[in-house]
Parts: sequence; structure tokens; C-alpha cells
Amino acid sequence: MSLNMKRSTRFLIGRYSPMISLCALAVSLISMPAYAQQANFVASLSGQNLSPKVSTAATGTAKFNVGPDGNMAYVIDGKNIKGIIGAHISLKNGTDVAQVFNPYVEINGKSGIPTGEVNGQISKGVITANDLSGPLSGKTITDLSNLMKNDSINVVIRTQGHENGEIQGAVTPSTTTQKQPI
Repeated sequence: MSLNMKRSTRFLIGRYSPMISLCALAVSLISMPAYAQQANFVASLSGQNLSPKVSTAATGTAKFNVGPDGNMAYVIDGKNIKGIIGAHISLKNGTDVAQVFNPYVEINGKSGIPTGEVNGQISKGVITANDLSGPLSGKTITDLSNLMKNDSINVVIRTQGHENGEIQGAVTPSTTTQKQPI
């Protein structure tokens, strides 16, 4: 009788082990997207990244972070840049996909245009799906993030002296862990 008992126990475990393994796999796959959605990106901005190149002392950085809420926080800093009239993220072909600095918005009754030299933060905020334009209109932040992962997005800072762009940089995945920029 003890031999029959061992066989039946072995049979039950053998019968259910593929199901247990499948359940464990399903649980791990379900929890994975929460981590996969969070992503960090960075761009180094200079006049040398434009075509044609712009001779300028201005430089900058842009940092982006996709949070667990599905929105994208950003911070854009600049150095030695004057007369900013706008900043946007665009496809490599120049098509705008989101504004990240709009000087025509008034804050406390004043224009947001910094007329003097900027050495510090140019803009910060959060991009939501509603902020996307052009070919990303009606799409999600995941779509924008995928374009950033594929080296398809630029950040462009436009100034009074260079209305088409004084500094620009390609957005690429960041290799360092950064906290949400705002």
C-alpha cells in the first residue's frame, strides 16, 4: 500500500507541475510591464547638432522620465543661450510632436520669454498624451517613448537670433538611473 501511495503522490505532483510553472510565469509577466514602462532619456544640446551647424557658445541638456502614471516628466537646462522663443521635441525630419516651452503663455500676467541670457532651467513640466501633436496626435506617451528608444526624436531650442534652432540634440535612452525630473 505504501508503494501505491508514493506512485499516486508522484503522479499528482507531476500532473500539476506544468500548471504551477505556467502560473509562476504568468505572474512574473503581469508584473513586468509596470517596470518596463518606466524609462529615462537624455539629450545633449549644441549648435553642432543642427544642419547646417550653428556656431554658438550655447549648450544644454534635456532629461525625460516616463513615470508609472504613463506621463513623461522633463527638465531642459541651458547655458549661454539668449532670447529663447520656443522649444519643442520633433521627429528627425523636423516635424513637431510636442511643445516643451511656449513663450506665448503668460504666467502671473507676464510673458514667459526670457530676453536675457539663460544659465539654468529653461523649462520643466509633464507631457501627457493630450500634449502630443503631428503624427503622434491621438497616440500615447508609450509611442513617444518608443520613438526616443529608436533615436528618432530631437529637442530643439529656438532663439531670436536662430529662429529655426540654435541648439539641438538627439534624445537617447539614459544609461544612468535618474529620479523623475520634476
